[in-house]
Amino acid sequence: MSSPPLSLKRSTSWTSPQSSQSWSPNTLKTRLLLNAKAIPYTEQYVSYPDIAPLLTSYGVLPNEKGYTFTLPAIYHPETVKDVGPGGQIMTESTAIAHHLDSLYPSSAVQAFPEPKNESTVLWKEAEHHLRAIVFQQEEGKGYRLLMPQIPLILDDRGSEYFIRTRAETHPQHISPLQWGSPNPENDWSAIRPAVLAYLKYHESTRDAAVSAGRGGQGPFLWGDKVTMGDIYLVSVLVWFRSAGEEMLDRFLAIGEKDEPAGRKAEGEPVWEKSPVRAVWDAFGEKGWLEGVGEPREIPLKSA
Repeated sequence: MSSPPLSLKRSTSWTSPQSSQSWSPNTLKTRLLLNAKAIPYTEQYVSYPDIAPLLTSYGVLPNEKGYTFTLPAIYHPETVKDVGPGGQIMTESTAIAHHLDSLYPSSAVQAFPEPKNESTVLWKEAEHHLRAIVFQQEEGKGYRLLMPQIPLILDDRGSEYFIRTRAETHPQHISPLQWGSPNPENDWSAIRPAVLAYLKYHESTRDAAVSAGRGGQGPFLWGDKVTMGDIYLVSVLVWFRSAGEEMLDRFLAIGEKDEPAGRKAEGEPVWEKSPVRAVWDAFGEKGWLEGVGEPREIPLKSA
């Protein structure tokens, strides 16, 4: 395309190098898709308290549910001019994924490959399984392991904002620093059933897709064909990595033959190599994990 590169907006953190600043699975979905499609892009990190002022200055409306203003967002007036209020910024990772698919129809990687009705159903299934691992709203217990780590990797202003706003929305108004169990082993045990359920889902879905000709042999939900569900899975894995390499290593080992025996229960399924690890390795081998955009700052829009 002849238009300027897309500008991706993400929340800030102290971690480095730049590719490791990303921790949110929501914003990571967009970055990973841009990397997989090999689309040139610029990148801007936005501290939590600055998200709402920036987005509202460009006419972005508040979310109907959840937190009022969230990232990711892409700034690309050339292609989003007819999309939503303001016509310069697009938000919400799934909408952005559809937009990128339509902008680059010849890309070998499509978040929602044909037939799109089936890949959309696949996405909803995968999203449900993954949210059941990490998100409190879906009874997932992974948030107990991950949420206490987020304020520790944010910039000072973002950390204060995150702690305050998440405590305000917690039923007991508890700081996210205290959302984990006193013994983290209890939290690892709590997420194990949901992780094993995802592993079985991923394996059976992949094998059925290959048998049906959706894709060739490969590690992804549709064999050798990447989908939005695979991108979200890797986004969640990067979140675990942001909380500590040892957290990621432990997650990837769940269900594997070489996982320490004390973590396993009798009768659990066992894999030589976890289907999740296979996807993680594939993204790494393709260079999609570490790609970053050129730094760029889009200022508040003047009234």
